[in-house]
Amino acid sequence: MKSCWRGWVAGLCVAWTASAASAQEVLAVGTSFPRLFMPVPGNPPEGLAVELLQAVAQLRGWQLRLAHYPWPRAQAMVEHGQAQILVGPYRTPEREQRFIFAPSAFYEDRLVFYGGPAPRPHWQGDYRALAGLEIAQVAGWAYGEAFEQARPLLRLTTVRDVETGLRMLRAGRVALLATNERNTQPVLANLGLLQQLGPVEGPAIGQLRGHFACSRQPPGPALCEALEQTLQLLRRNGDWPRLNQKWGVGLPDVEGASSALWRLPAQTHGP
Repeated sequence: MKSCWRGWVAGLCVAWTASAASAQEVLAVGTSFPRLFMPVPGNPPEGLAVELLQAVAQLRGWQLRLAHYPWPRAQAMVEHGQAQILVGPYRTPEREQRFIFAPSAFYEDRLVFYGGPAPRPHWQGDYRALAGLEIAQVAGWAYGEAFEQARPLLRLTTVRDVETGLRMLRAGRVALLATNERNTQPVLANLGLLQQLGPVEGPAIGQLRGHFACSRQPPGPALCEALEQTLQLLRRNGDWPRLNQKWGVGLPDVEGASSALWRLPAQTHGP
């Protein structure tokens, strides 16, 4: 009996070791997105996207690793198969050629212009009225169809990140910064500029939704299918909505804009 017990334990250990050894390693990369994917010195990133991926990994048996990089590098890593999942890109036809998108969007951004101390430029949705103004755009970001079509009319300056754009706005080096509220408000607070800089009154530049995107290099296609299936399971059992509520991020509807695509010039590669 004792030998049988030992044999059973040994068999269990061998099975567990084989299972652990065969667990799929998945590297997810992204850049600093407030409430979604936030770097923590000495620790893995945290945020809604992190907890969603951790929930998927637990159900799928993945060995999940998370890493923070500048946005262009994170995209390149996934595109070339050095990482498997990209956190949070907006979905465009050009990116469909570079990545495989999980169909379900997990957040939505309102893109707007920020201005300096009053008086701020008048904005009613007509890009012709902004001709001659210096406008900062964040490197690697996408802004929606109307903005992309208006590019020939605009004087655009590309800045490294939101903080750089806000500092240039404060110094009067640009008249407007094209950005989104989710990324910008925390940076404004950190810089102590909430009373000096803010959104320009008028319509939004765009309303865009963010997804998980997977590499087109194997095992990316199969991984993306498994990711989407598991996200749908988490939506049905209520875990996904609870995570969005925890992080104060609205959960986009299943139907509608999440499936809409718009064109983006090939030289732009942003979220």
